[in-house]
Amino acid sequence: MYKLSGIWGVSLTRYTFYTGCNVNCGGGSCVLKVTCENGRIIAIEPDDRYNHNIGREDEVLTEKDFIKNRLQQRGCVVSYCWDEIVYSPNRILYPLKRKEGTQRGKGKFERISWEEALTIIANKLREYKEKYGPYSILVPYMWSPILHVFFGHLEAGVQGWGWCSDDAGRLALHLVLGHPGFTPWAFHDMADMLMNSKLIILLGADPTVAHWGPGHQYAWYILLAKERRNVPVIVIDPVYTAAAEVLADQWIPIKPGTDMALIAAMAYVLFKEDLYDHEFVEKWVEPRGFQLWKDYIMGKEKTPENPDCDGIPKTPEWAEKITGIPAETIYELARLYAKSKPTYLLKNWSVSRKAQGVNVARACIYLQAMMGYISAPGGHVSLFPVAAGNRLPLAGLGSFPLGAIPTKYTPPTMYRSTKWAQAILLLEKVERGEMSVEEYRKIVGWRADPKLPNPNPKMLIQIGPFEVTTNYLVTSADSTNDQIRAIEKLEFVVTFAEIMTPTARYSDIILPVADINFEGGWHPSTYSYSNVANIVFSPRPLPPRGESKPLFWILTKLAEKCGFAQQFNRYYTTDENWDRDWERYVSDYYNFYVIPEIEKCVNEYCGKMDKPLPSWEEFKKMPIINVDEFFEEPWHAFVEEIDRGKGFETKSGKIEFYAEVLADESRRCKGEHYDVKGRVIDGLPCDWRELRPLAVYQPLDYGMDDPLTAKYPLLLLTPHSRYRFHSFPWDCPSLREVEYRHAVWISVADAVKRGIKDRDLVRVYNDHGETILPAYVTSRIMPGVVVIRHGAYYFPDEYGRDRNGCATILLHNNRSLATPAHVTALVEIEKFEG
Repeated sequence: MYKLSGIWGVSLTRYTFYTGCNVNCGGGSCVLKVTCENGRIIAIEPDDRYNHNIGREDEVLTEKDFIKNRLQQRGCVVSYCWDEIVYSPNRILYPLKRKEGTQRGKGKFERISWEEALTIIANKLREYKEKYGPYSILVPYMWSPILHVFFGHLEAGVQGWGWCSDDAGRLALHLVLGHPGFTPWAFHDMADMLMNSKLIILLGADPTVAHWGPGHQYAWYILLAKERRNVPVIVIDPVYTAAAEVLADQWIPIKPGTDMALIAAMAYVLFKEDLYDHEFVEKWVEPRGFQLWKDYIMGKEKTPENPDCDGIPKTPEWAEKITGIPAETIYELARLYAKSKPTYLLKNWSVSRKAQGVNVARACIYLQAMMGYISAPGGHVSLFPVAAGNRLPLAGLGSFPLGAIPTKYTPPTMYRSTKWAQAILLLEKVERGEMSVEEYRKIVGWRADPKLPNPNPKMLIQIGPFEVTTNYLVTSADSTNDQIRAIEKLEFVVTFAEIMTPTARYSDIILPVADINFEGGWHPSTYSYSNVANIVFSPRPLPPRGESKPLFWILTKLAEKCGFAQQFNRYYTTDENWDRDWERYVSDYYNFYVIPEIEKCVNEYCGKMDKPLPSWEEFKKMPIINVDEFFEEPWHAFVEEIDRGKGFETKSGKIEFYAEVLADESRRCKGEHYDVKGRVIDGLPCDWRELRPLAVYQPLDYGMDDPLTAKYPLLLLTPHSRYRFHSFPWDCPSLREVEYRHAVWISVADAVKRGIKDRDLVRVYNDHGETILPAYVTSRIMPGVVVIRHGAYYFPDEYGRDRNGCATILLHNNRSLATPAHVTALVEIEKFEG
């Protein structure tokens, strides 16, 4: 089926090629130089297409090179370990079935054939659909575009909605700017920041860790802005991060979850001292909402017209008591922000990945709009660090529908995807009369037709949009223990996986997926988070290991078993022709989707294409397109809306501070919500709970001022690690055992109080779980705050205690709006004596 041949169809025993790096990292566009010999990877090297054999490119690069992105697109540390991933001893090489009589989670499996595995699953799909109805088959975190198509043809299945990344930010974009949450995020690029910004504020952002562009390229552009243009950088973060150490001129520590109070106090200074841009506001900000927010900020009393007012001026002195930032610092920050025209304000996803996170996401947009920075070259909308080229919605082949025939059935979104476990567990309370249907749906983030019945969960299919992310017990923002309990209530669990993860161990059937980056045919490796505009495809030149198969092959064969293979995948002919069929599909994707979108993007911004794009056959020889080459000037936000006067896709055509949909109580709990253009507001569940029409300060649920701190006085943050993407690849020895020390960060003051020393084994616990791991005692973190990096595998001992530092076991929040991913918790720490 798979013939090992050179990239250009010539049989070779050794060859070198360029490829992308295909994971859900938030960066994308990285380019790797890979050498294979006799069907194995023997070398992975950095991109050298530009400035060959020059280590310090910045010494030779011109300003035009930075604008055009003519520099090496080097990968991060993970990208150079793909050989360890592909050849991991934990690769799943054959279809597996849980041994009869064994408990889920114990990892007791037996090998079966593909025929048996697919037959069992197809029979189960039919059985549960017929016996329990279409809402008995569920998908956990995350929403899967390809299963959406599959379920449509099956006429059964339920999905959740949303991702962990920044659904709060996506909702803010829609409410304030009329930008639907999953449309391309074309708001700026790094060259624009480098050339035009006068001040850079990183709010909770550490670009030395987050993968916004190849190999943390975002961080190095900030460093260049400092060195070449003397642009000051301010980092606001409860942790003294690498960005604070290396990039910042000033570090301002802040109590987690109080960012909204800081933004409100900065707005107070702008209003009080009349520092905002009146001309921009009058032209581009809807006046009623602007005045209502100004009244709230300045401390007007509550009125029927503005029930969000509370009579409290949001002064820096008020904010000091909440944030821990001295009032004088806030005054000076606001004044510097106002005179630095424009300021690049980046609110990281982590800031709004908390309860009440939608407020600060909206308020950051308000602030940038007040100053006119939101559309200025060098300014920024504040939410997403993404590039002009990502006007191209290249989220992978799943976004180009395999199914040519529209389906009558649309899988309903009955829960926020991170709440999938609660959607199962809380049903018992509903059935016993301990919880109303309305309360159940409020907690889980119901977004389906309210007339539909609740789900009847019997079968779970775990796949996700990326094959490498099927480890929901770790990556889903909810209690690991709750997820395990939910799985145990199901009759049948199927997992698509490349590696034997803790999640896969809880399966009844595991289907082995070929490596997304190197095995089984062409695949795009460009995702829509990057700060550069590369279109990169991966040749995937190696045969799949063992009997692992490409994801689309598996789903096509499962569709065949269910009787709708041709409807699901119109390119499929026979197994023998799979390679040829797949390339027809990818080439059509390239010719009829990628090329037109690039041309549309460039023509809209520049007026014309100054050189042709390569044909598919030409592209295969060097599967990389540097879209920035087509732009004469760096992209900045809202060229069409503001520069060309088109206006925003809101009711007023302007930036709207006031969300009318949230003021209309008659719309609460009435199904999906739609904007004035008839588009679904993707991040807004039927019941928006505590969310207000204006962005206002609301104390963080389970924050540092929560009454629960009497029992659990430490606020846990769970930021990402430089050495993995979520939990992938946790089991890579070079990244974990050699380079990375996984520990709970705790301040010196908090450690001394508990008798904890550096490297002591400690127990971190709350009402939802406990984990045991070493302590890292440091002065780089605020007292009262602790950190466990997100993504460690879950490994329980005989007492059910996690012994690996899995932070997700401690997370839980049923109090608040489901839209933000809730990745913080209140905990206590003690020295472990076991």
